[in-house]
Amino acid sequence: MVKIKKISIILVILVIMILSFGIFIQFKKHQASDDVMYYLTEIRGYDESEIKTLESKWAFGGLPNYYVEVTFQNEPNIVYLYLAHHLIGQFEYYDMNGETIPIKDLKNYDPTTIENEKTIFIN
Repeated sequence: MVKIKKISIILVILVIMILSFGIFIQFKKHQASDDVMYYLTEIRGYDESEIKTLESKWAFGGLPNYYVEVTFQNEPNIVYLYLAHHLIGQFEYYDMNGETIPIKDLKNYDPTTIENEKTIFIN
């Protein structure tokens, strides 16, 4: 009976830890989305209607752990990736169709944030 009680307590603690970790990840993803939306609308001057999708991602063991994928209305097949940690800035892009797009043809490419000249630090 004592052994079953110990196992039950351990299982409850593990479930609480797993749920807490999941809630923390969701919180960080939401915070990352908010930070990038603020950056795009308030710092870069985009209107919210110009942004088609904005979705935060989390990668286990990835660097960066949190990033945000943004698709703009005027480039529906291009996904721009934004850092979403203590600093905000565009760091990569890709075409959803797998095509290679020359940088000169990108409408929302921002090399200054990639070079960290205009990267915004969020406290």
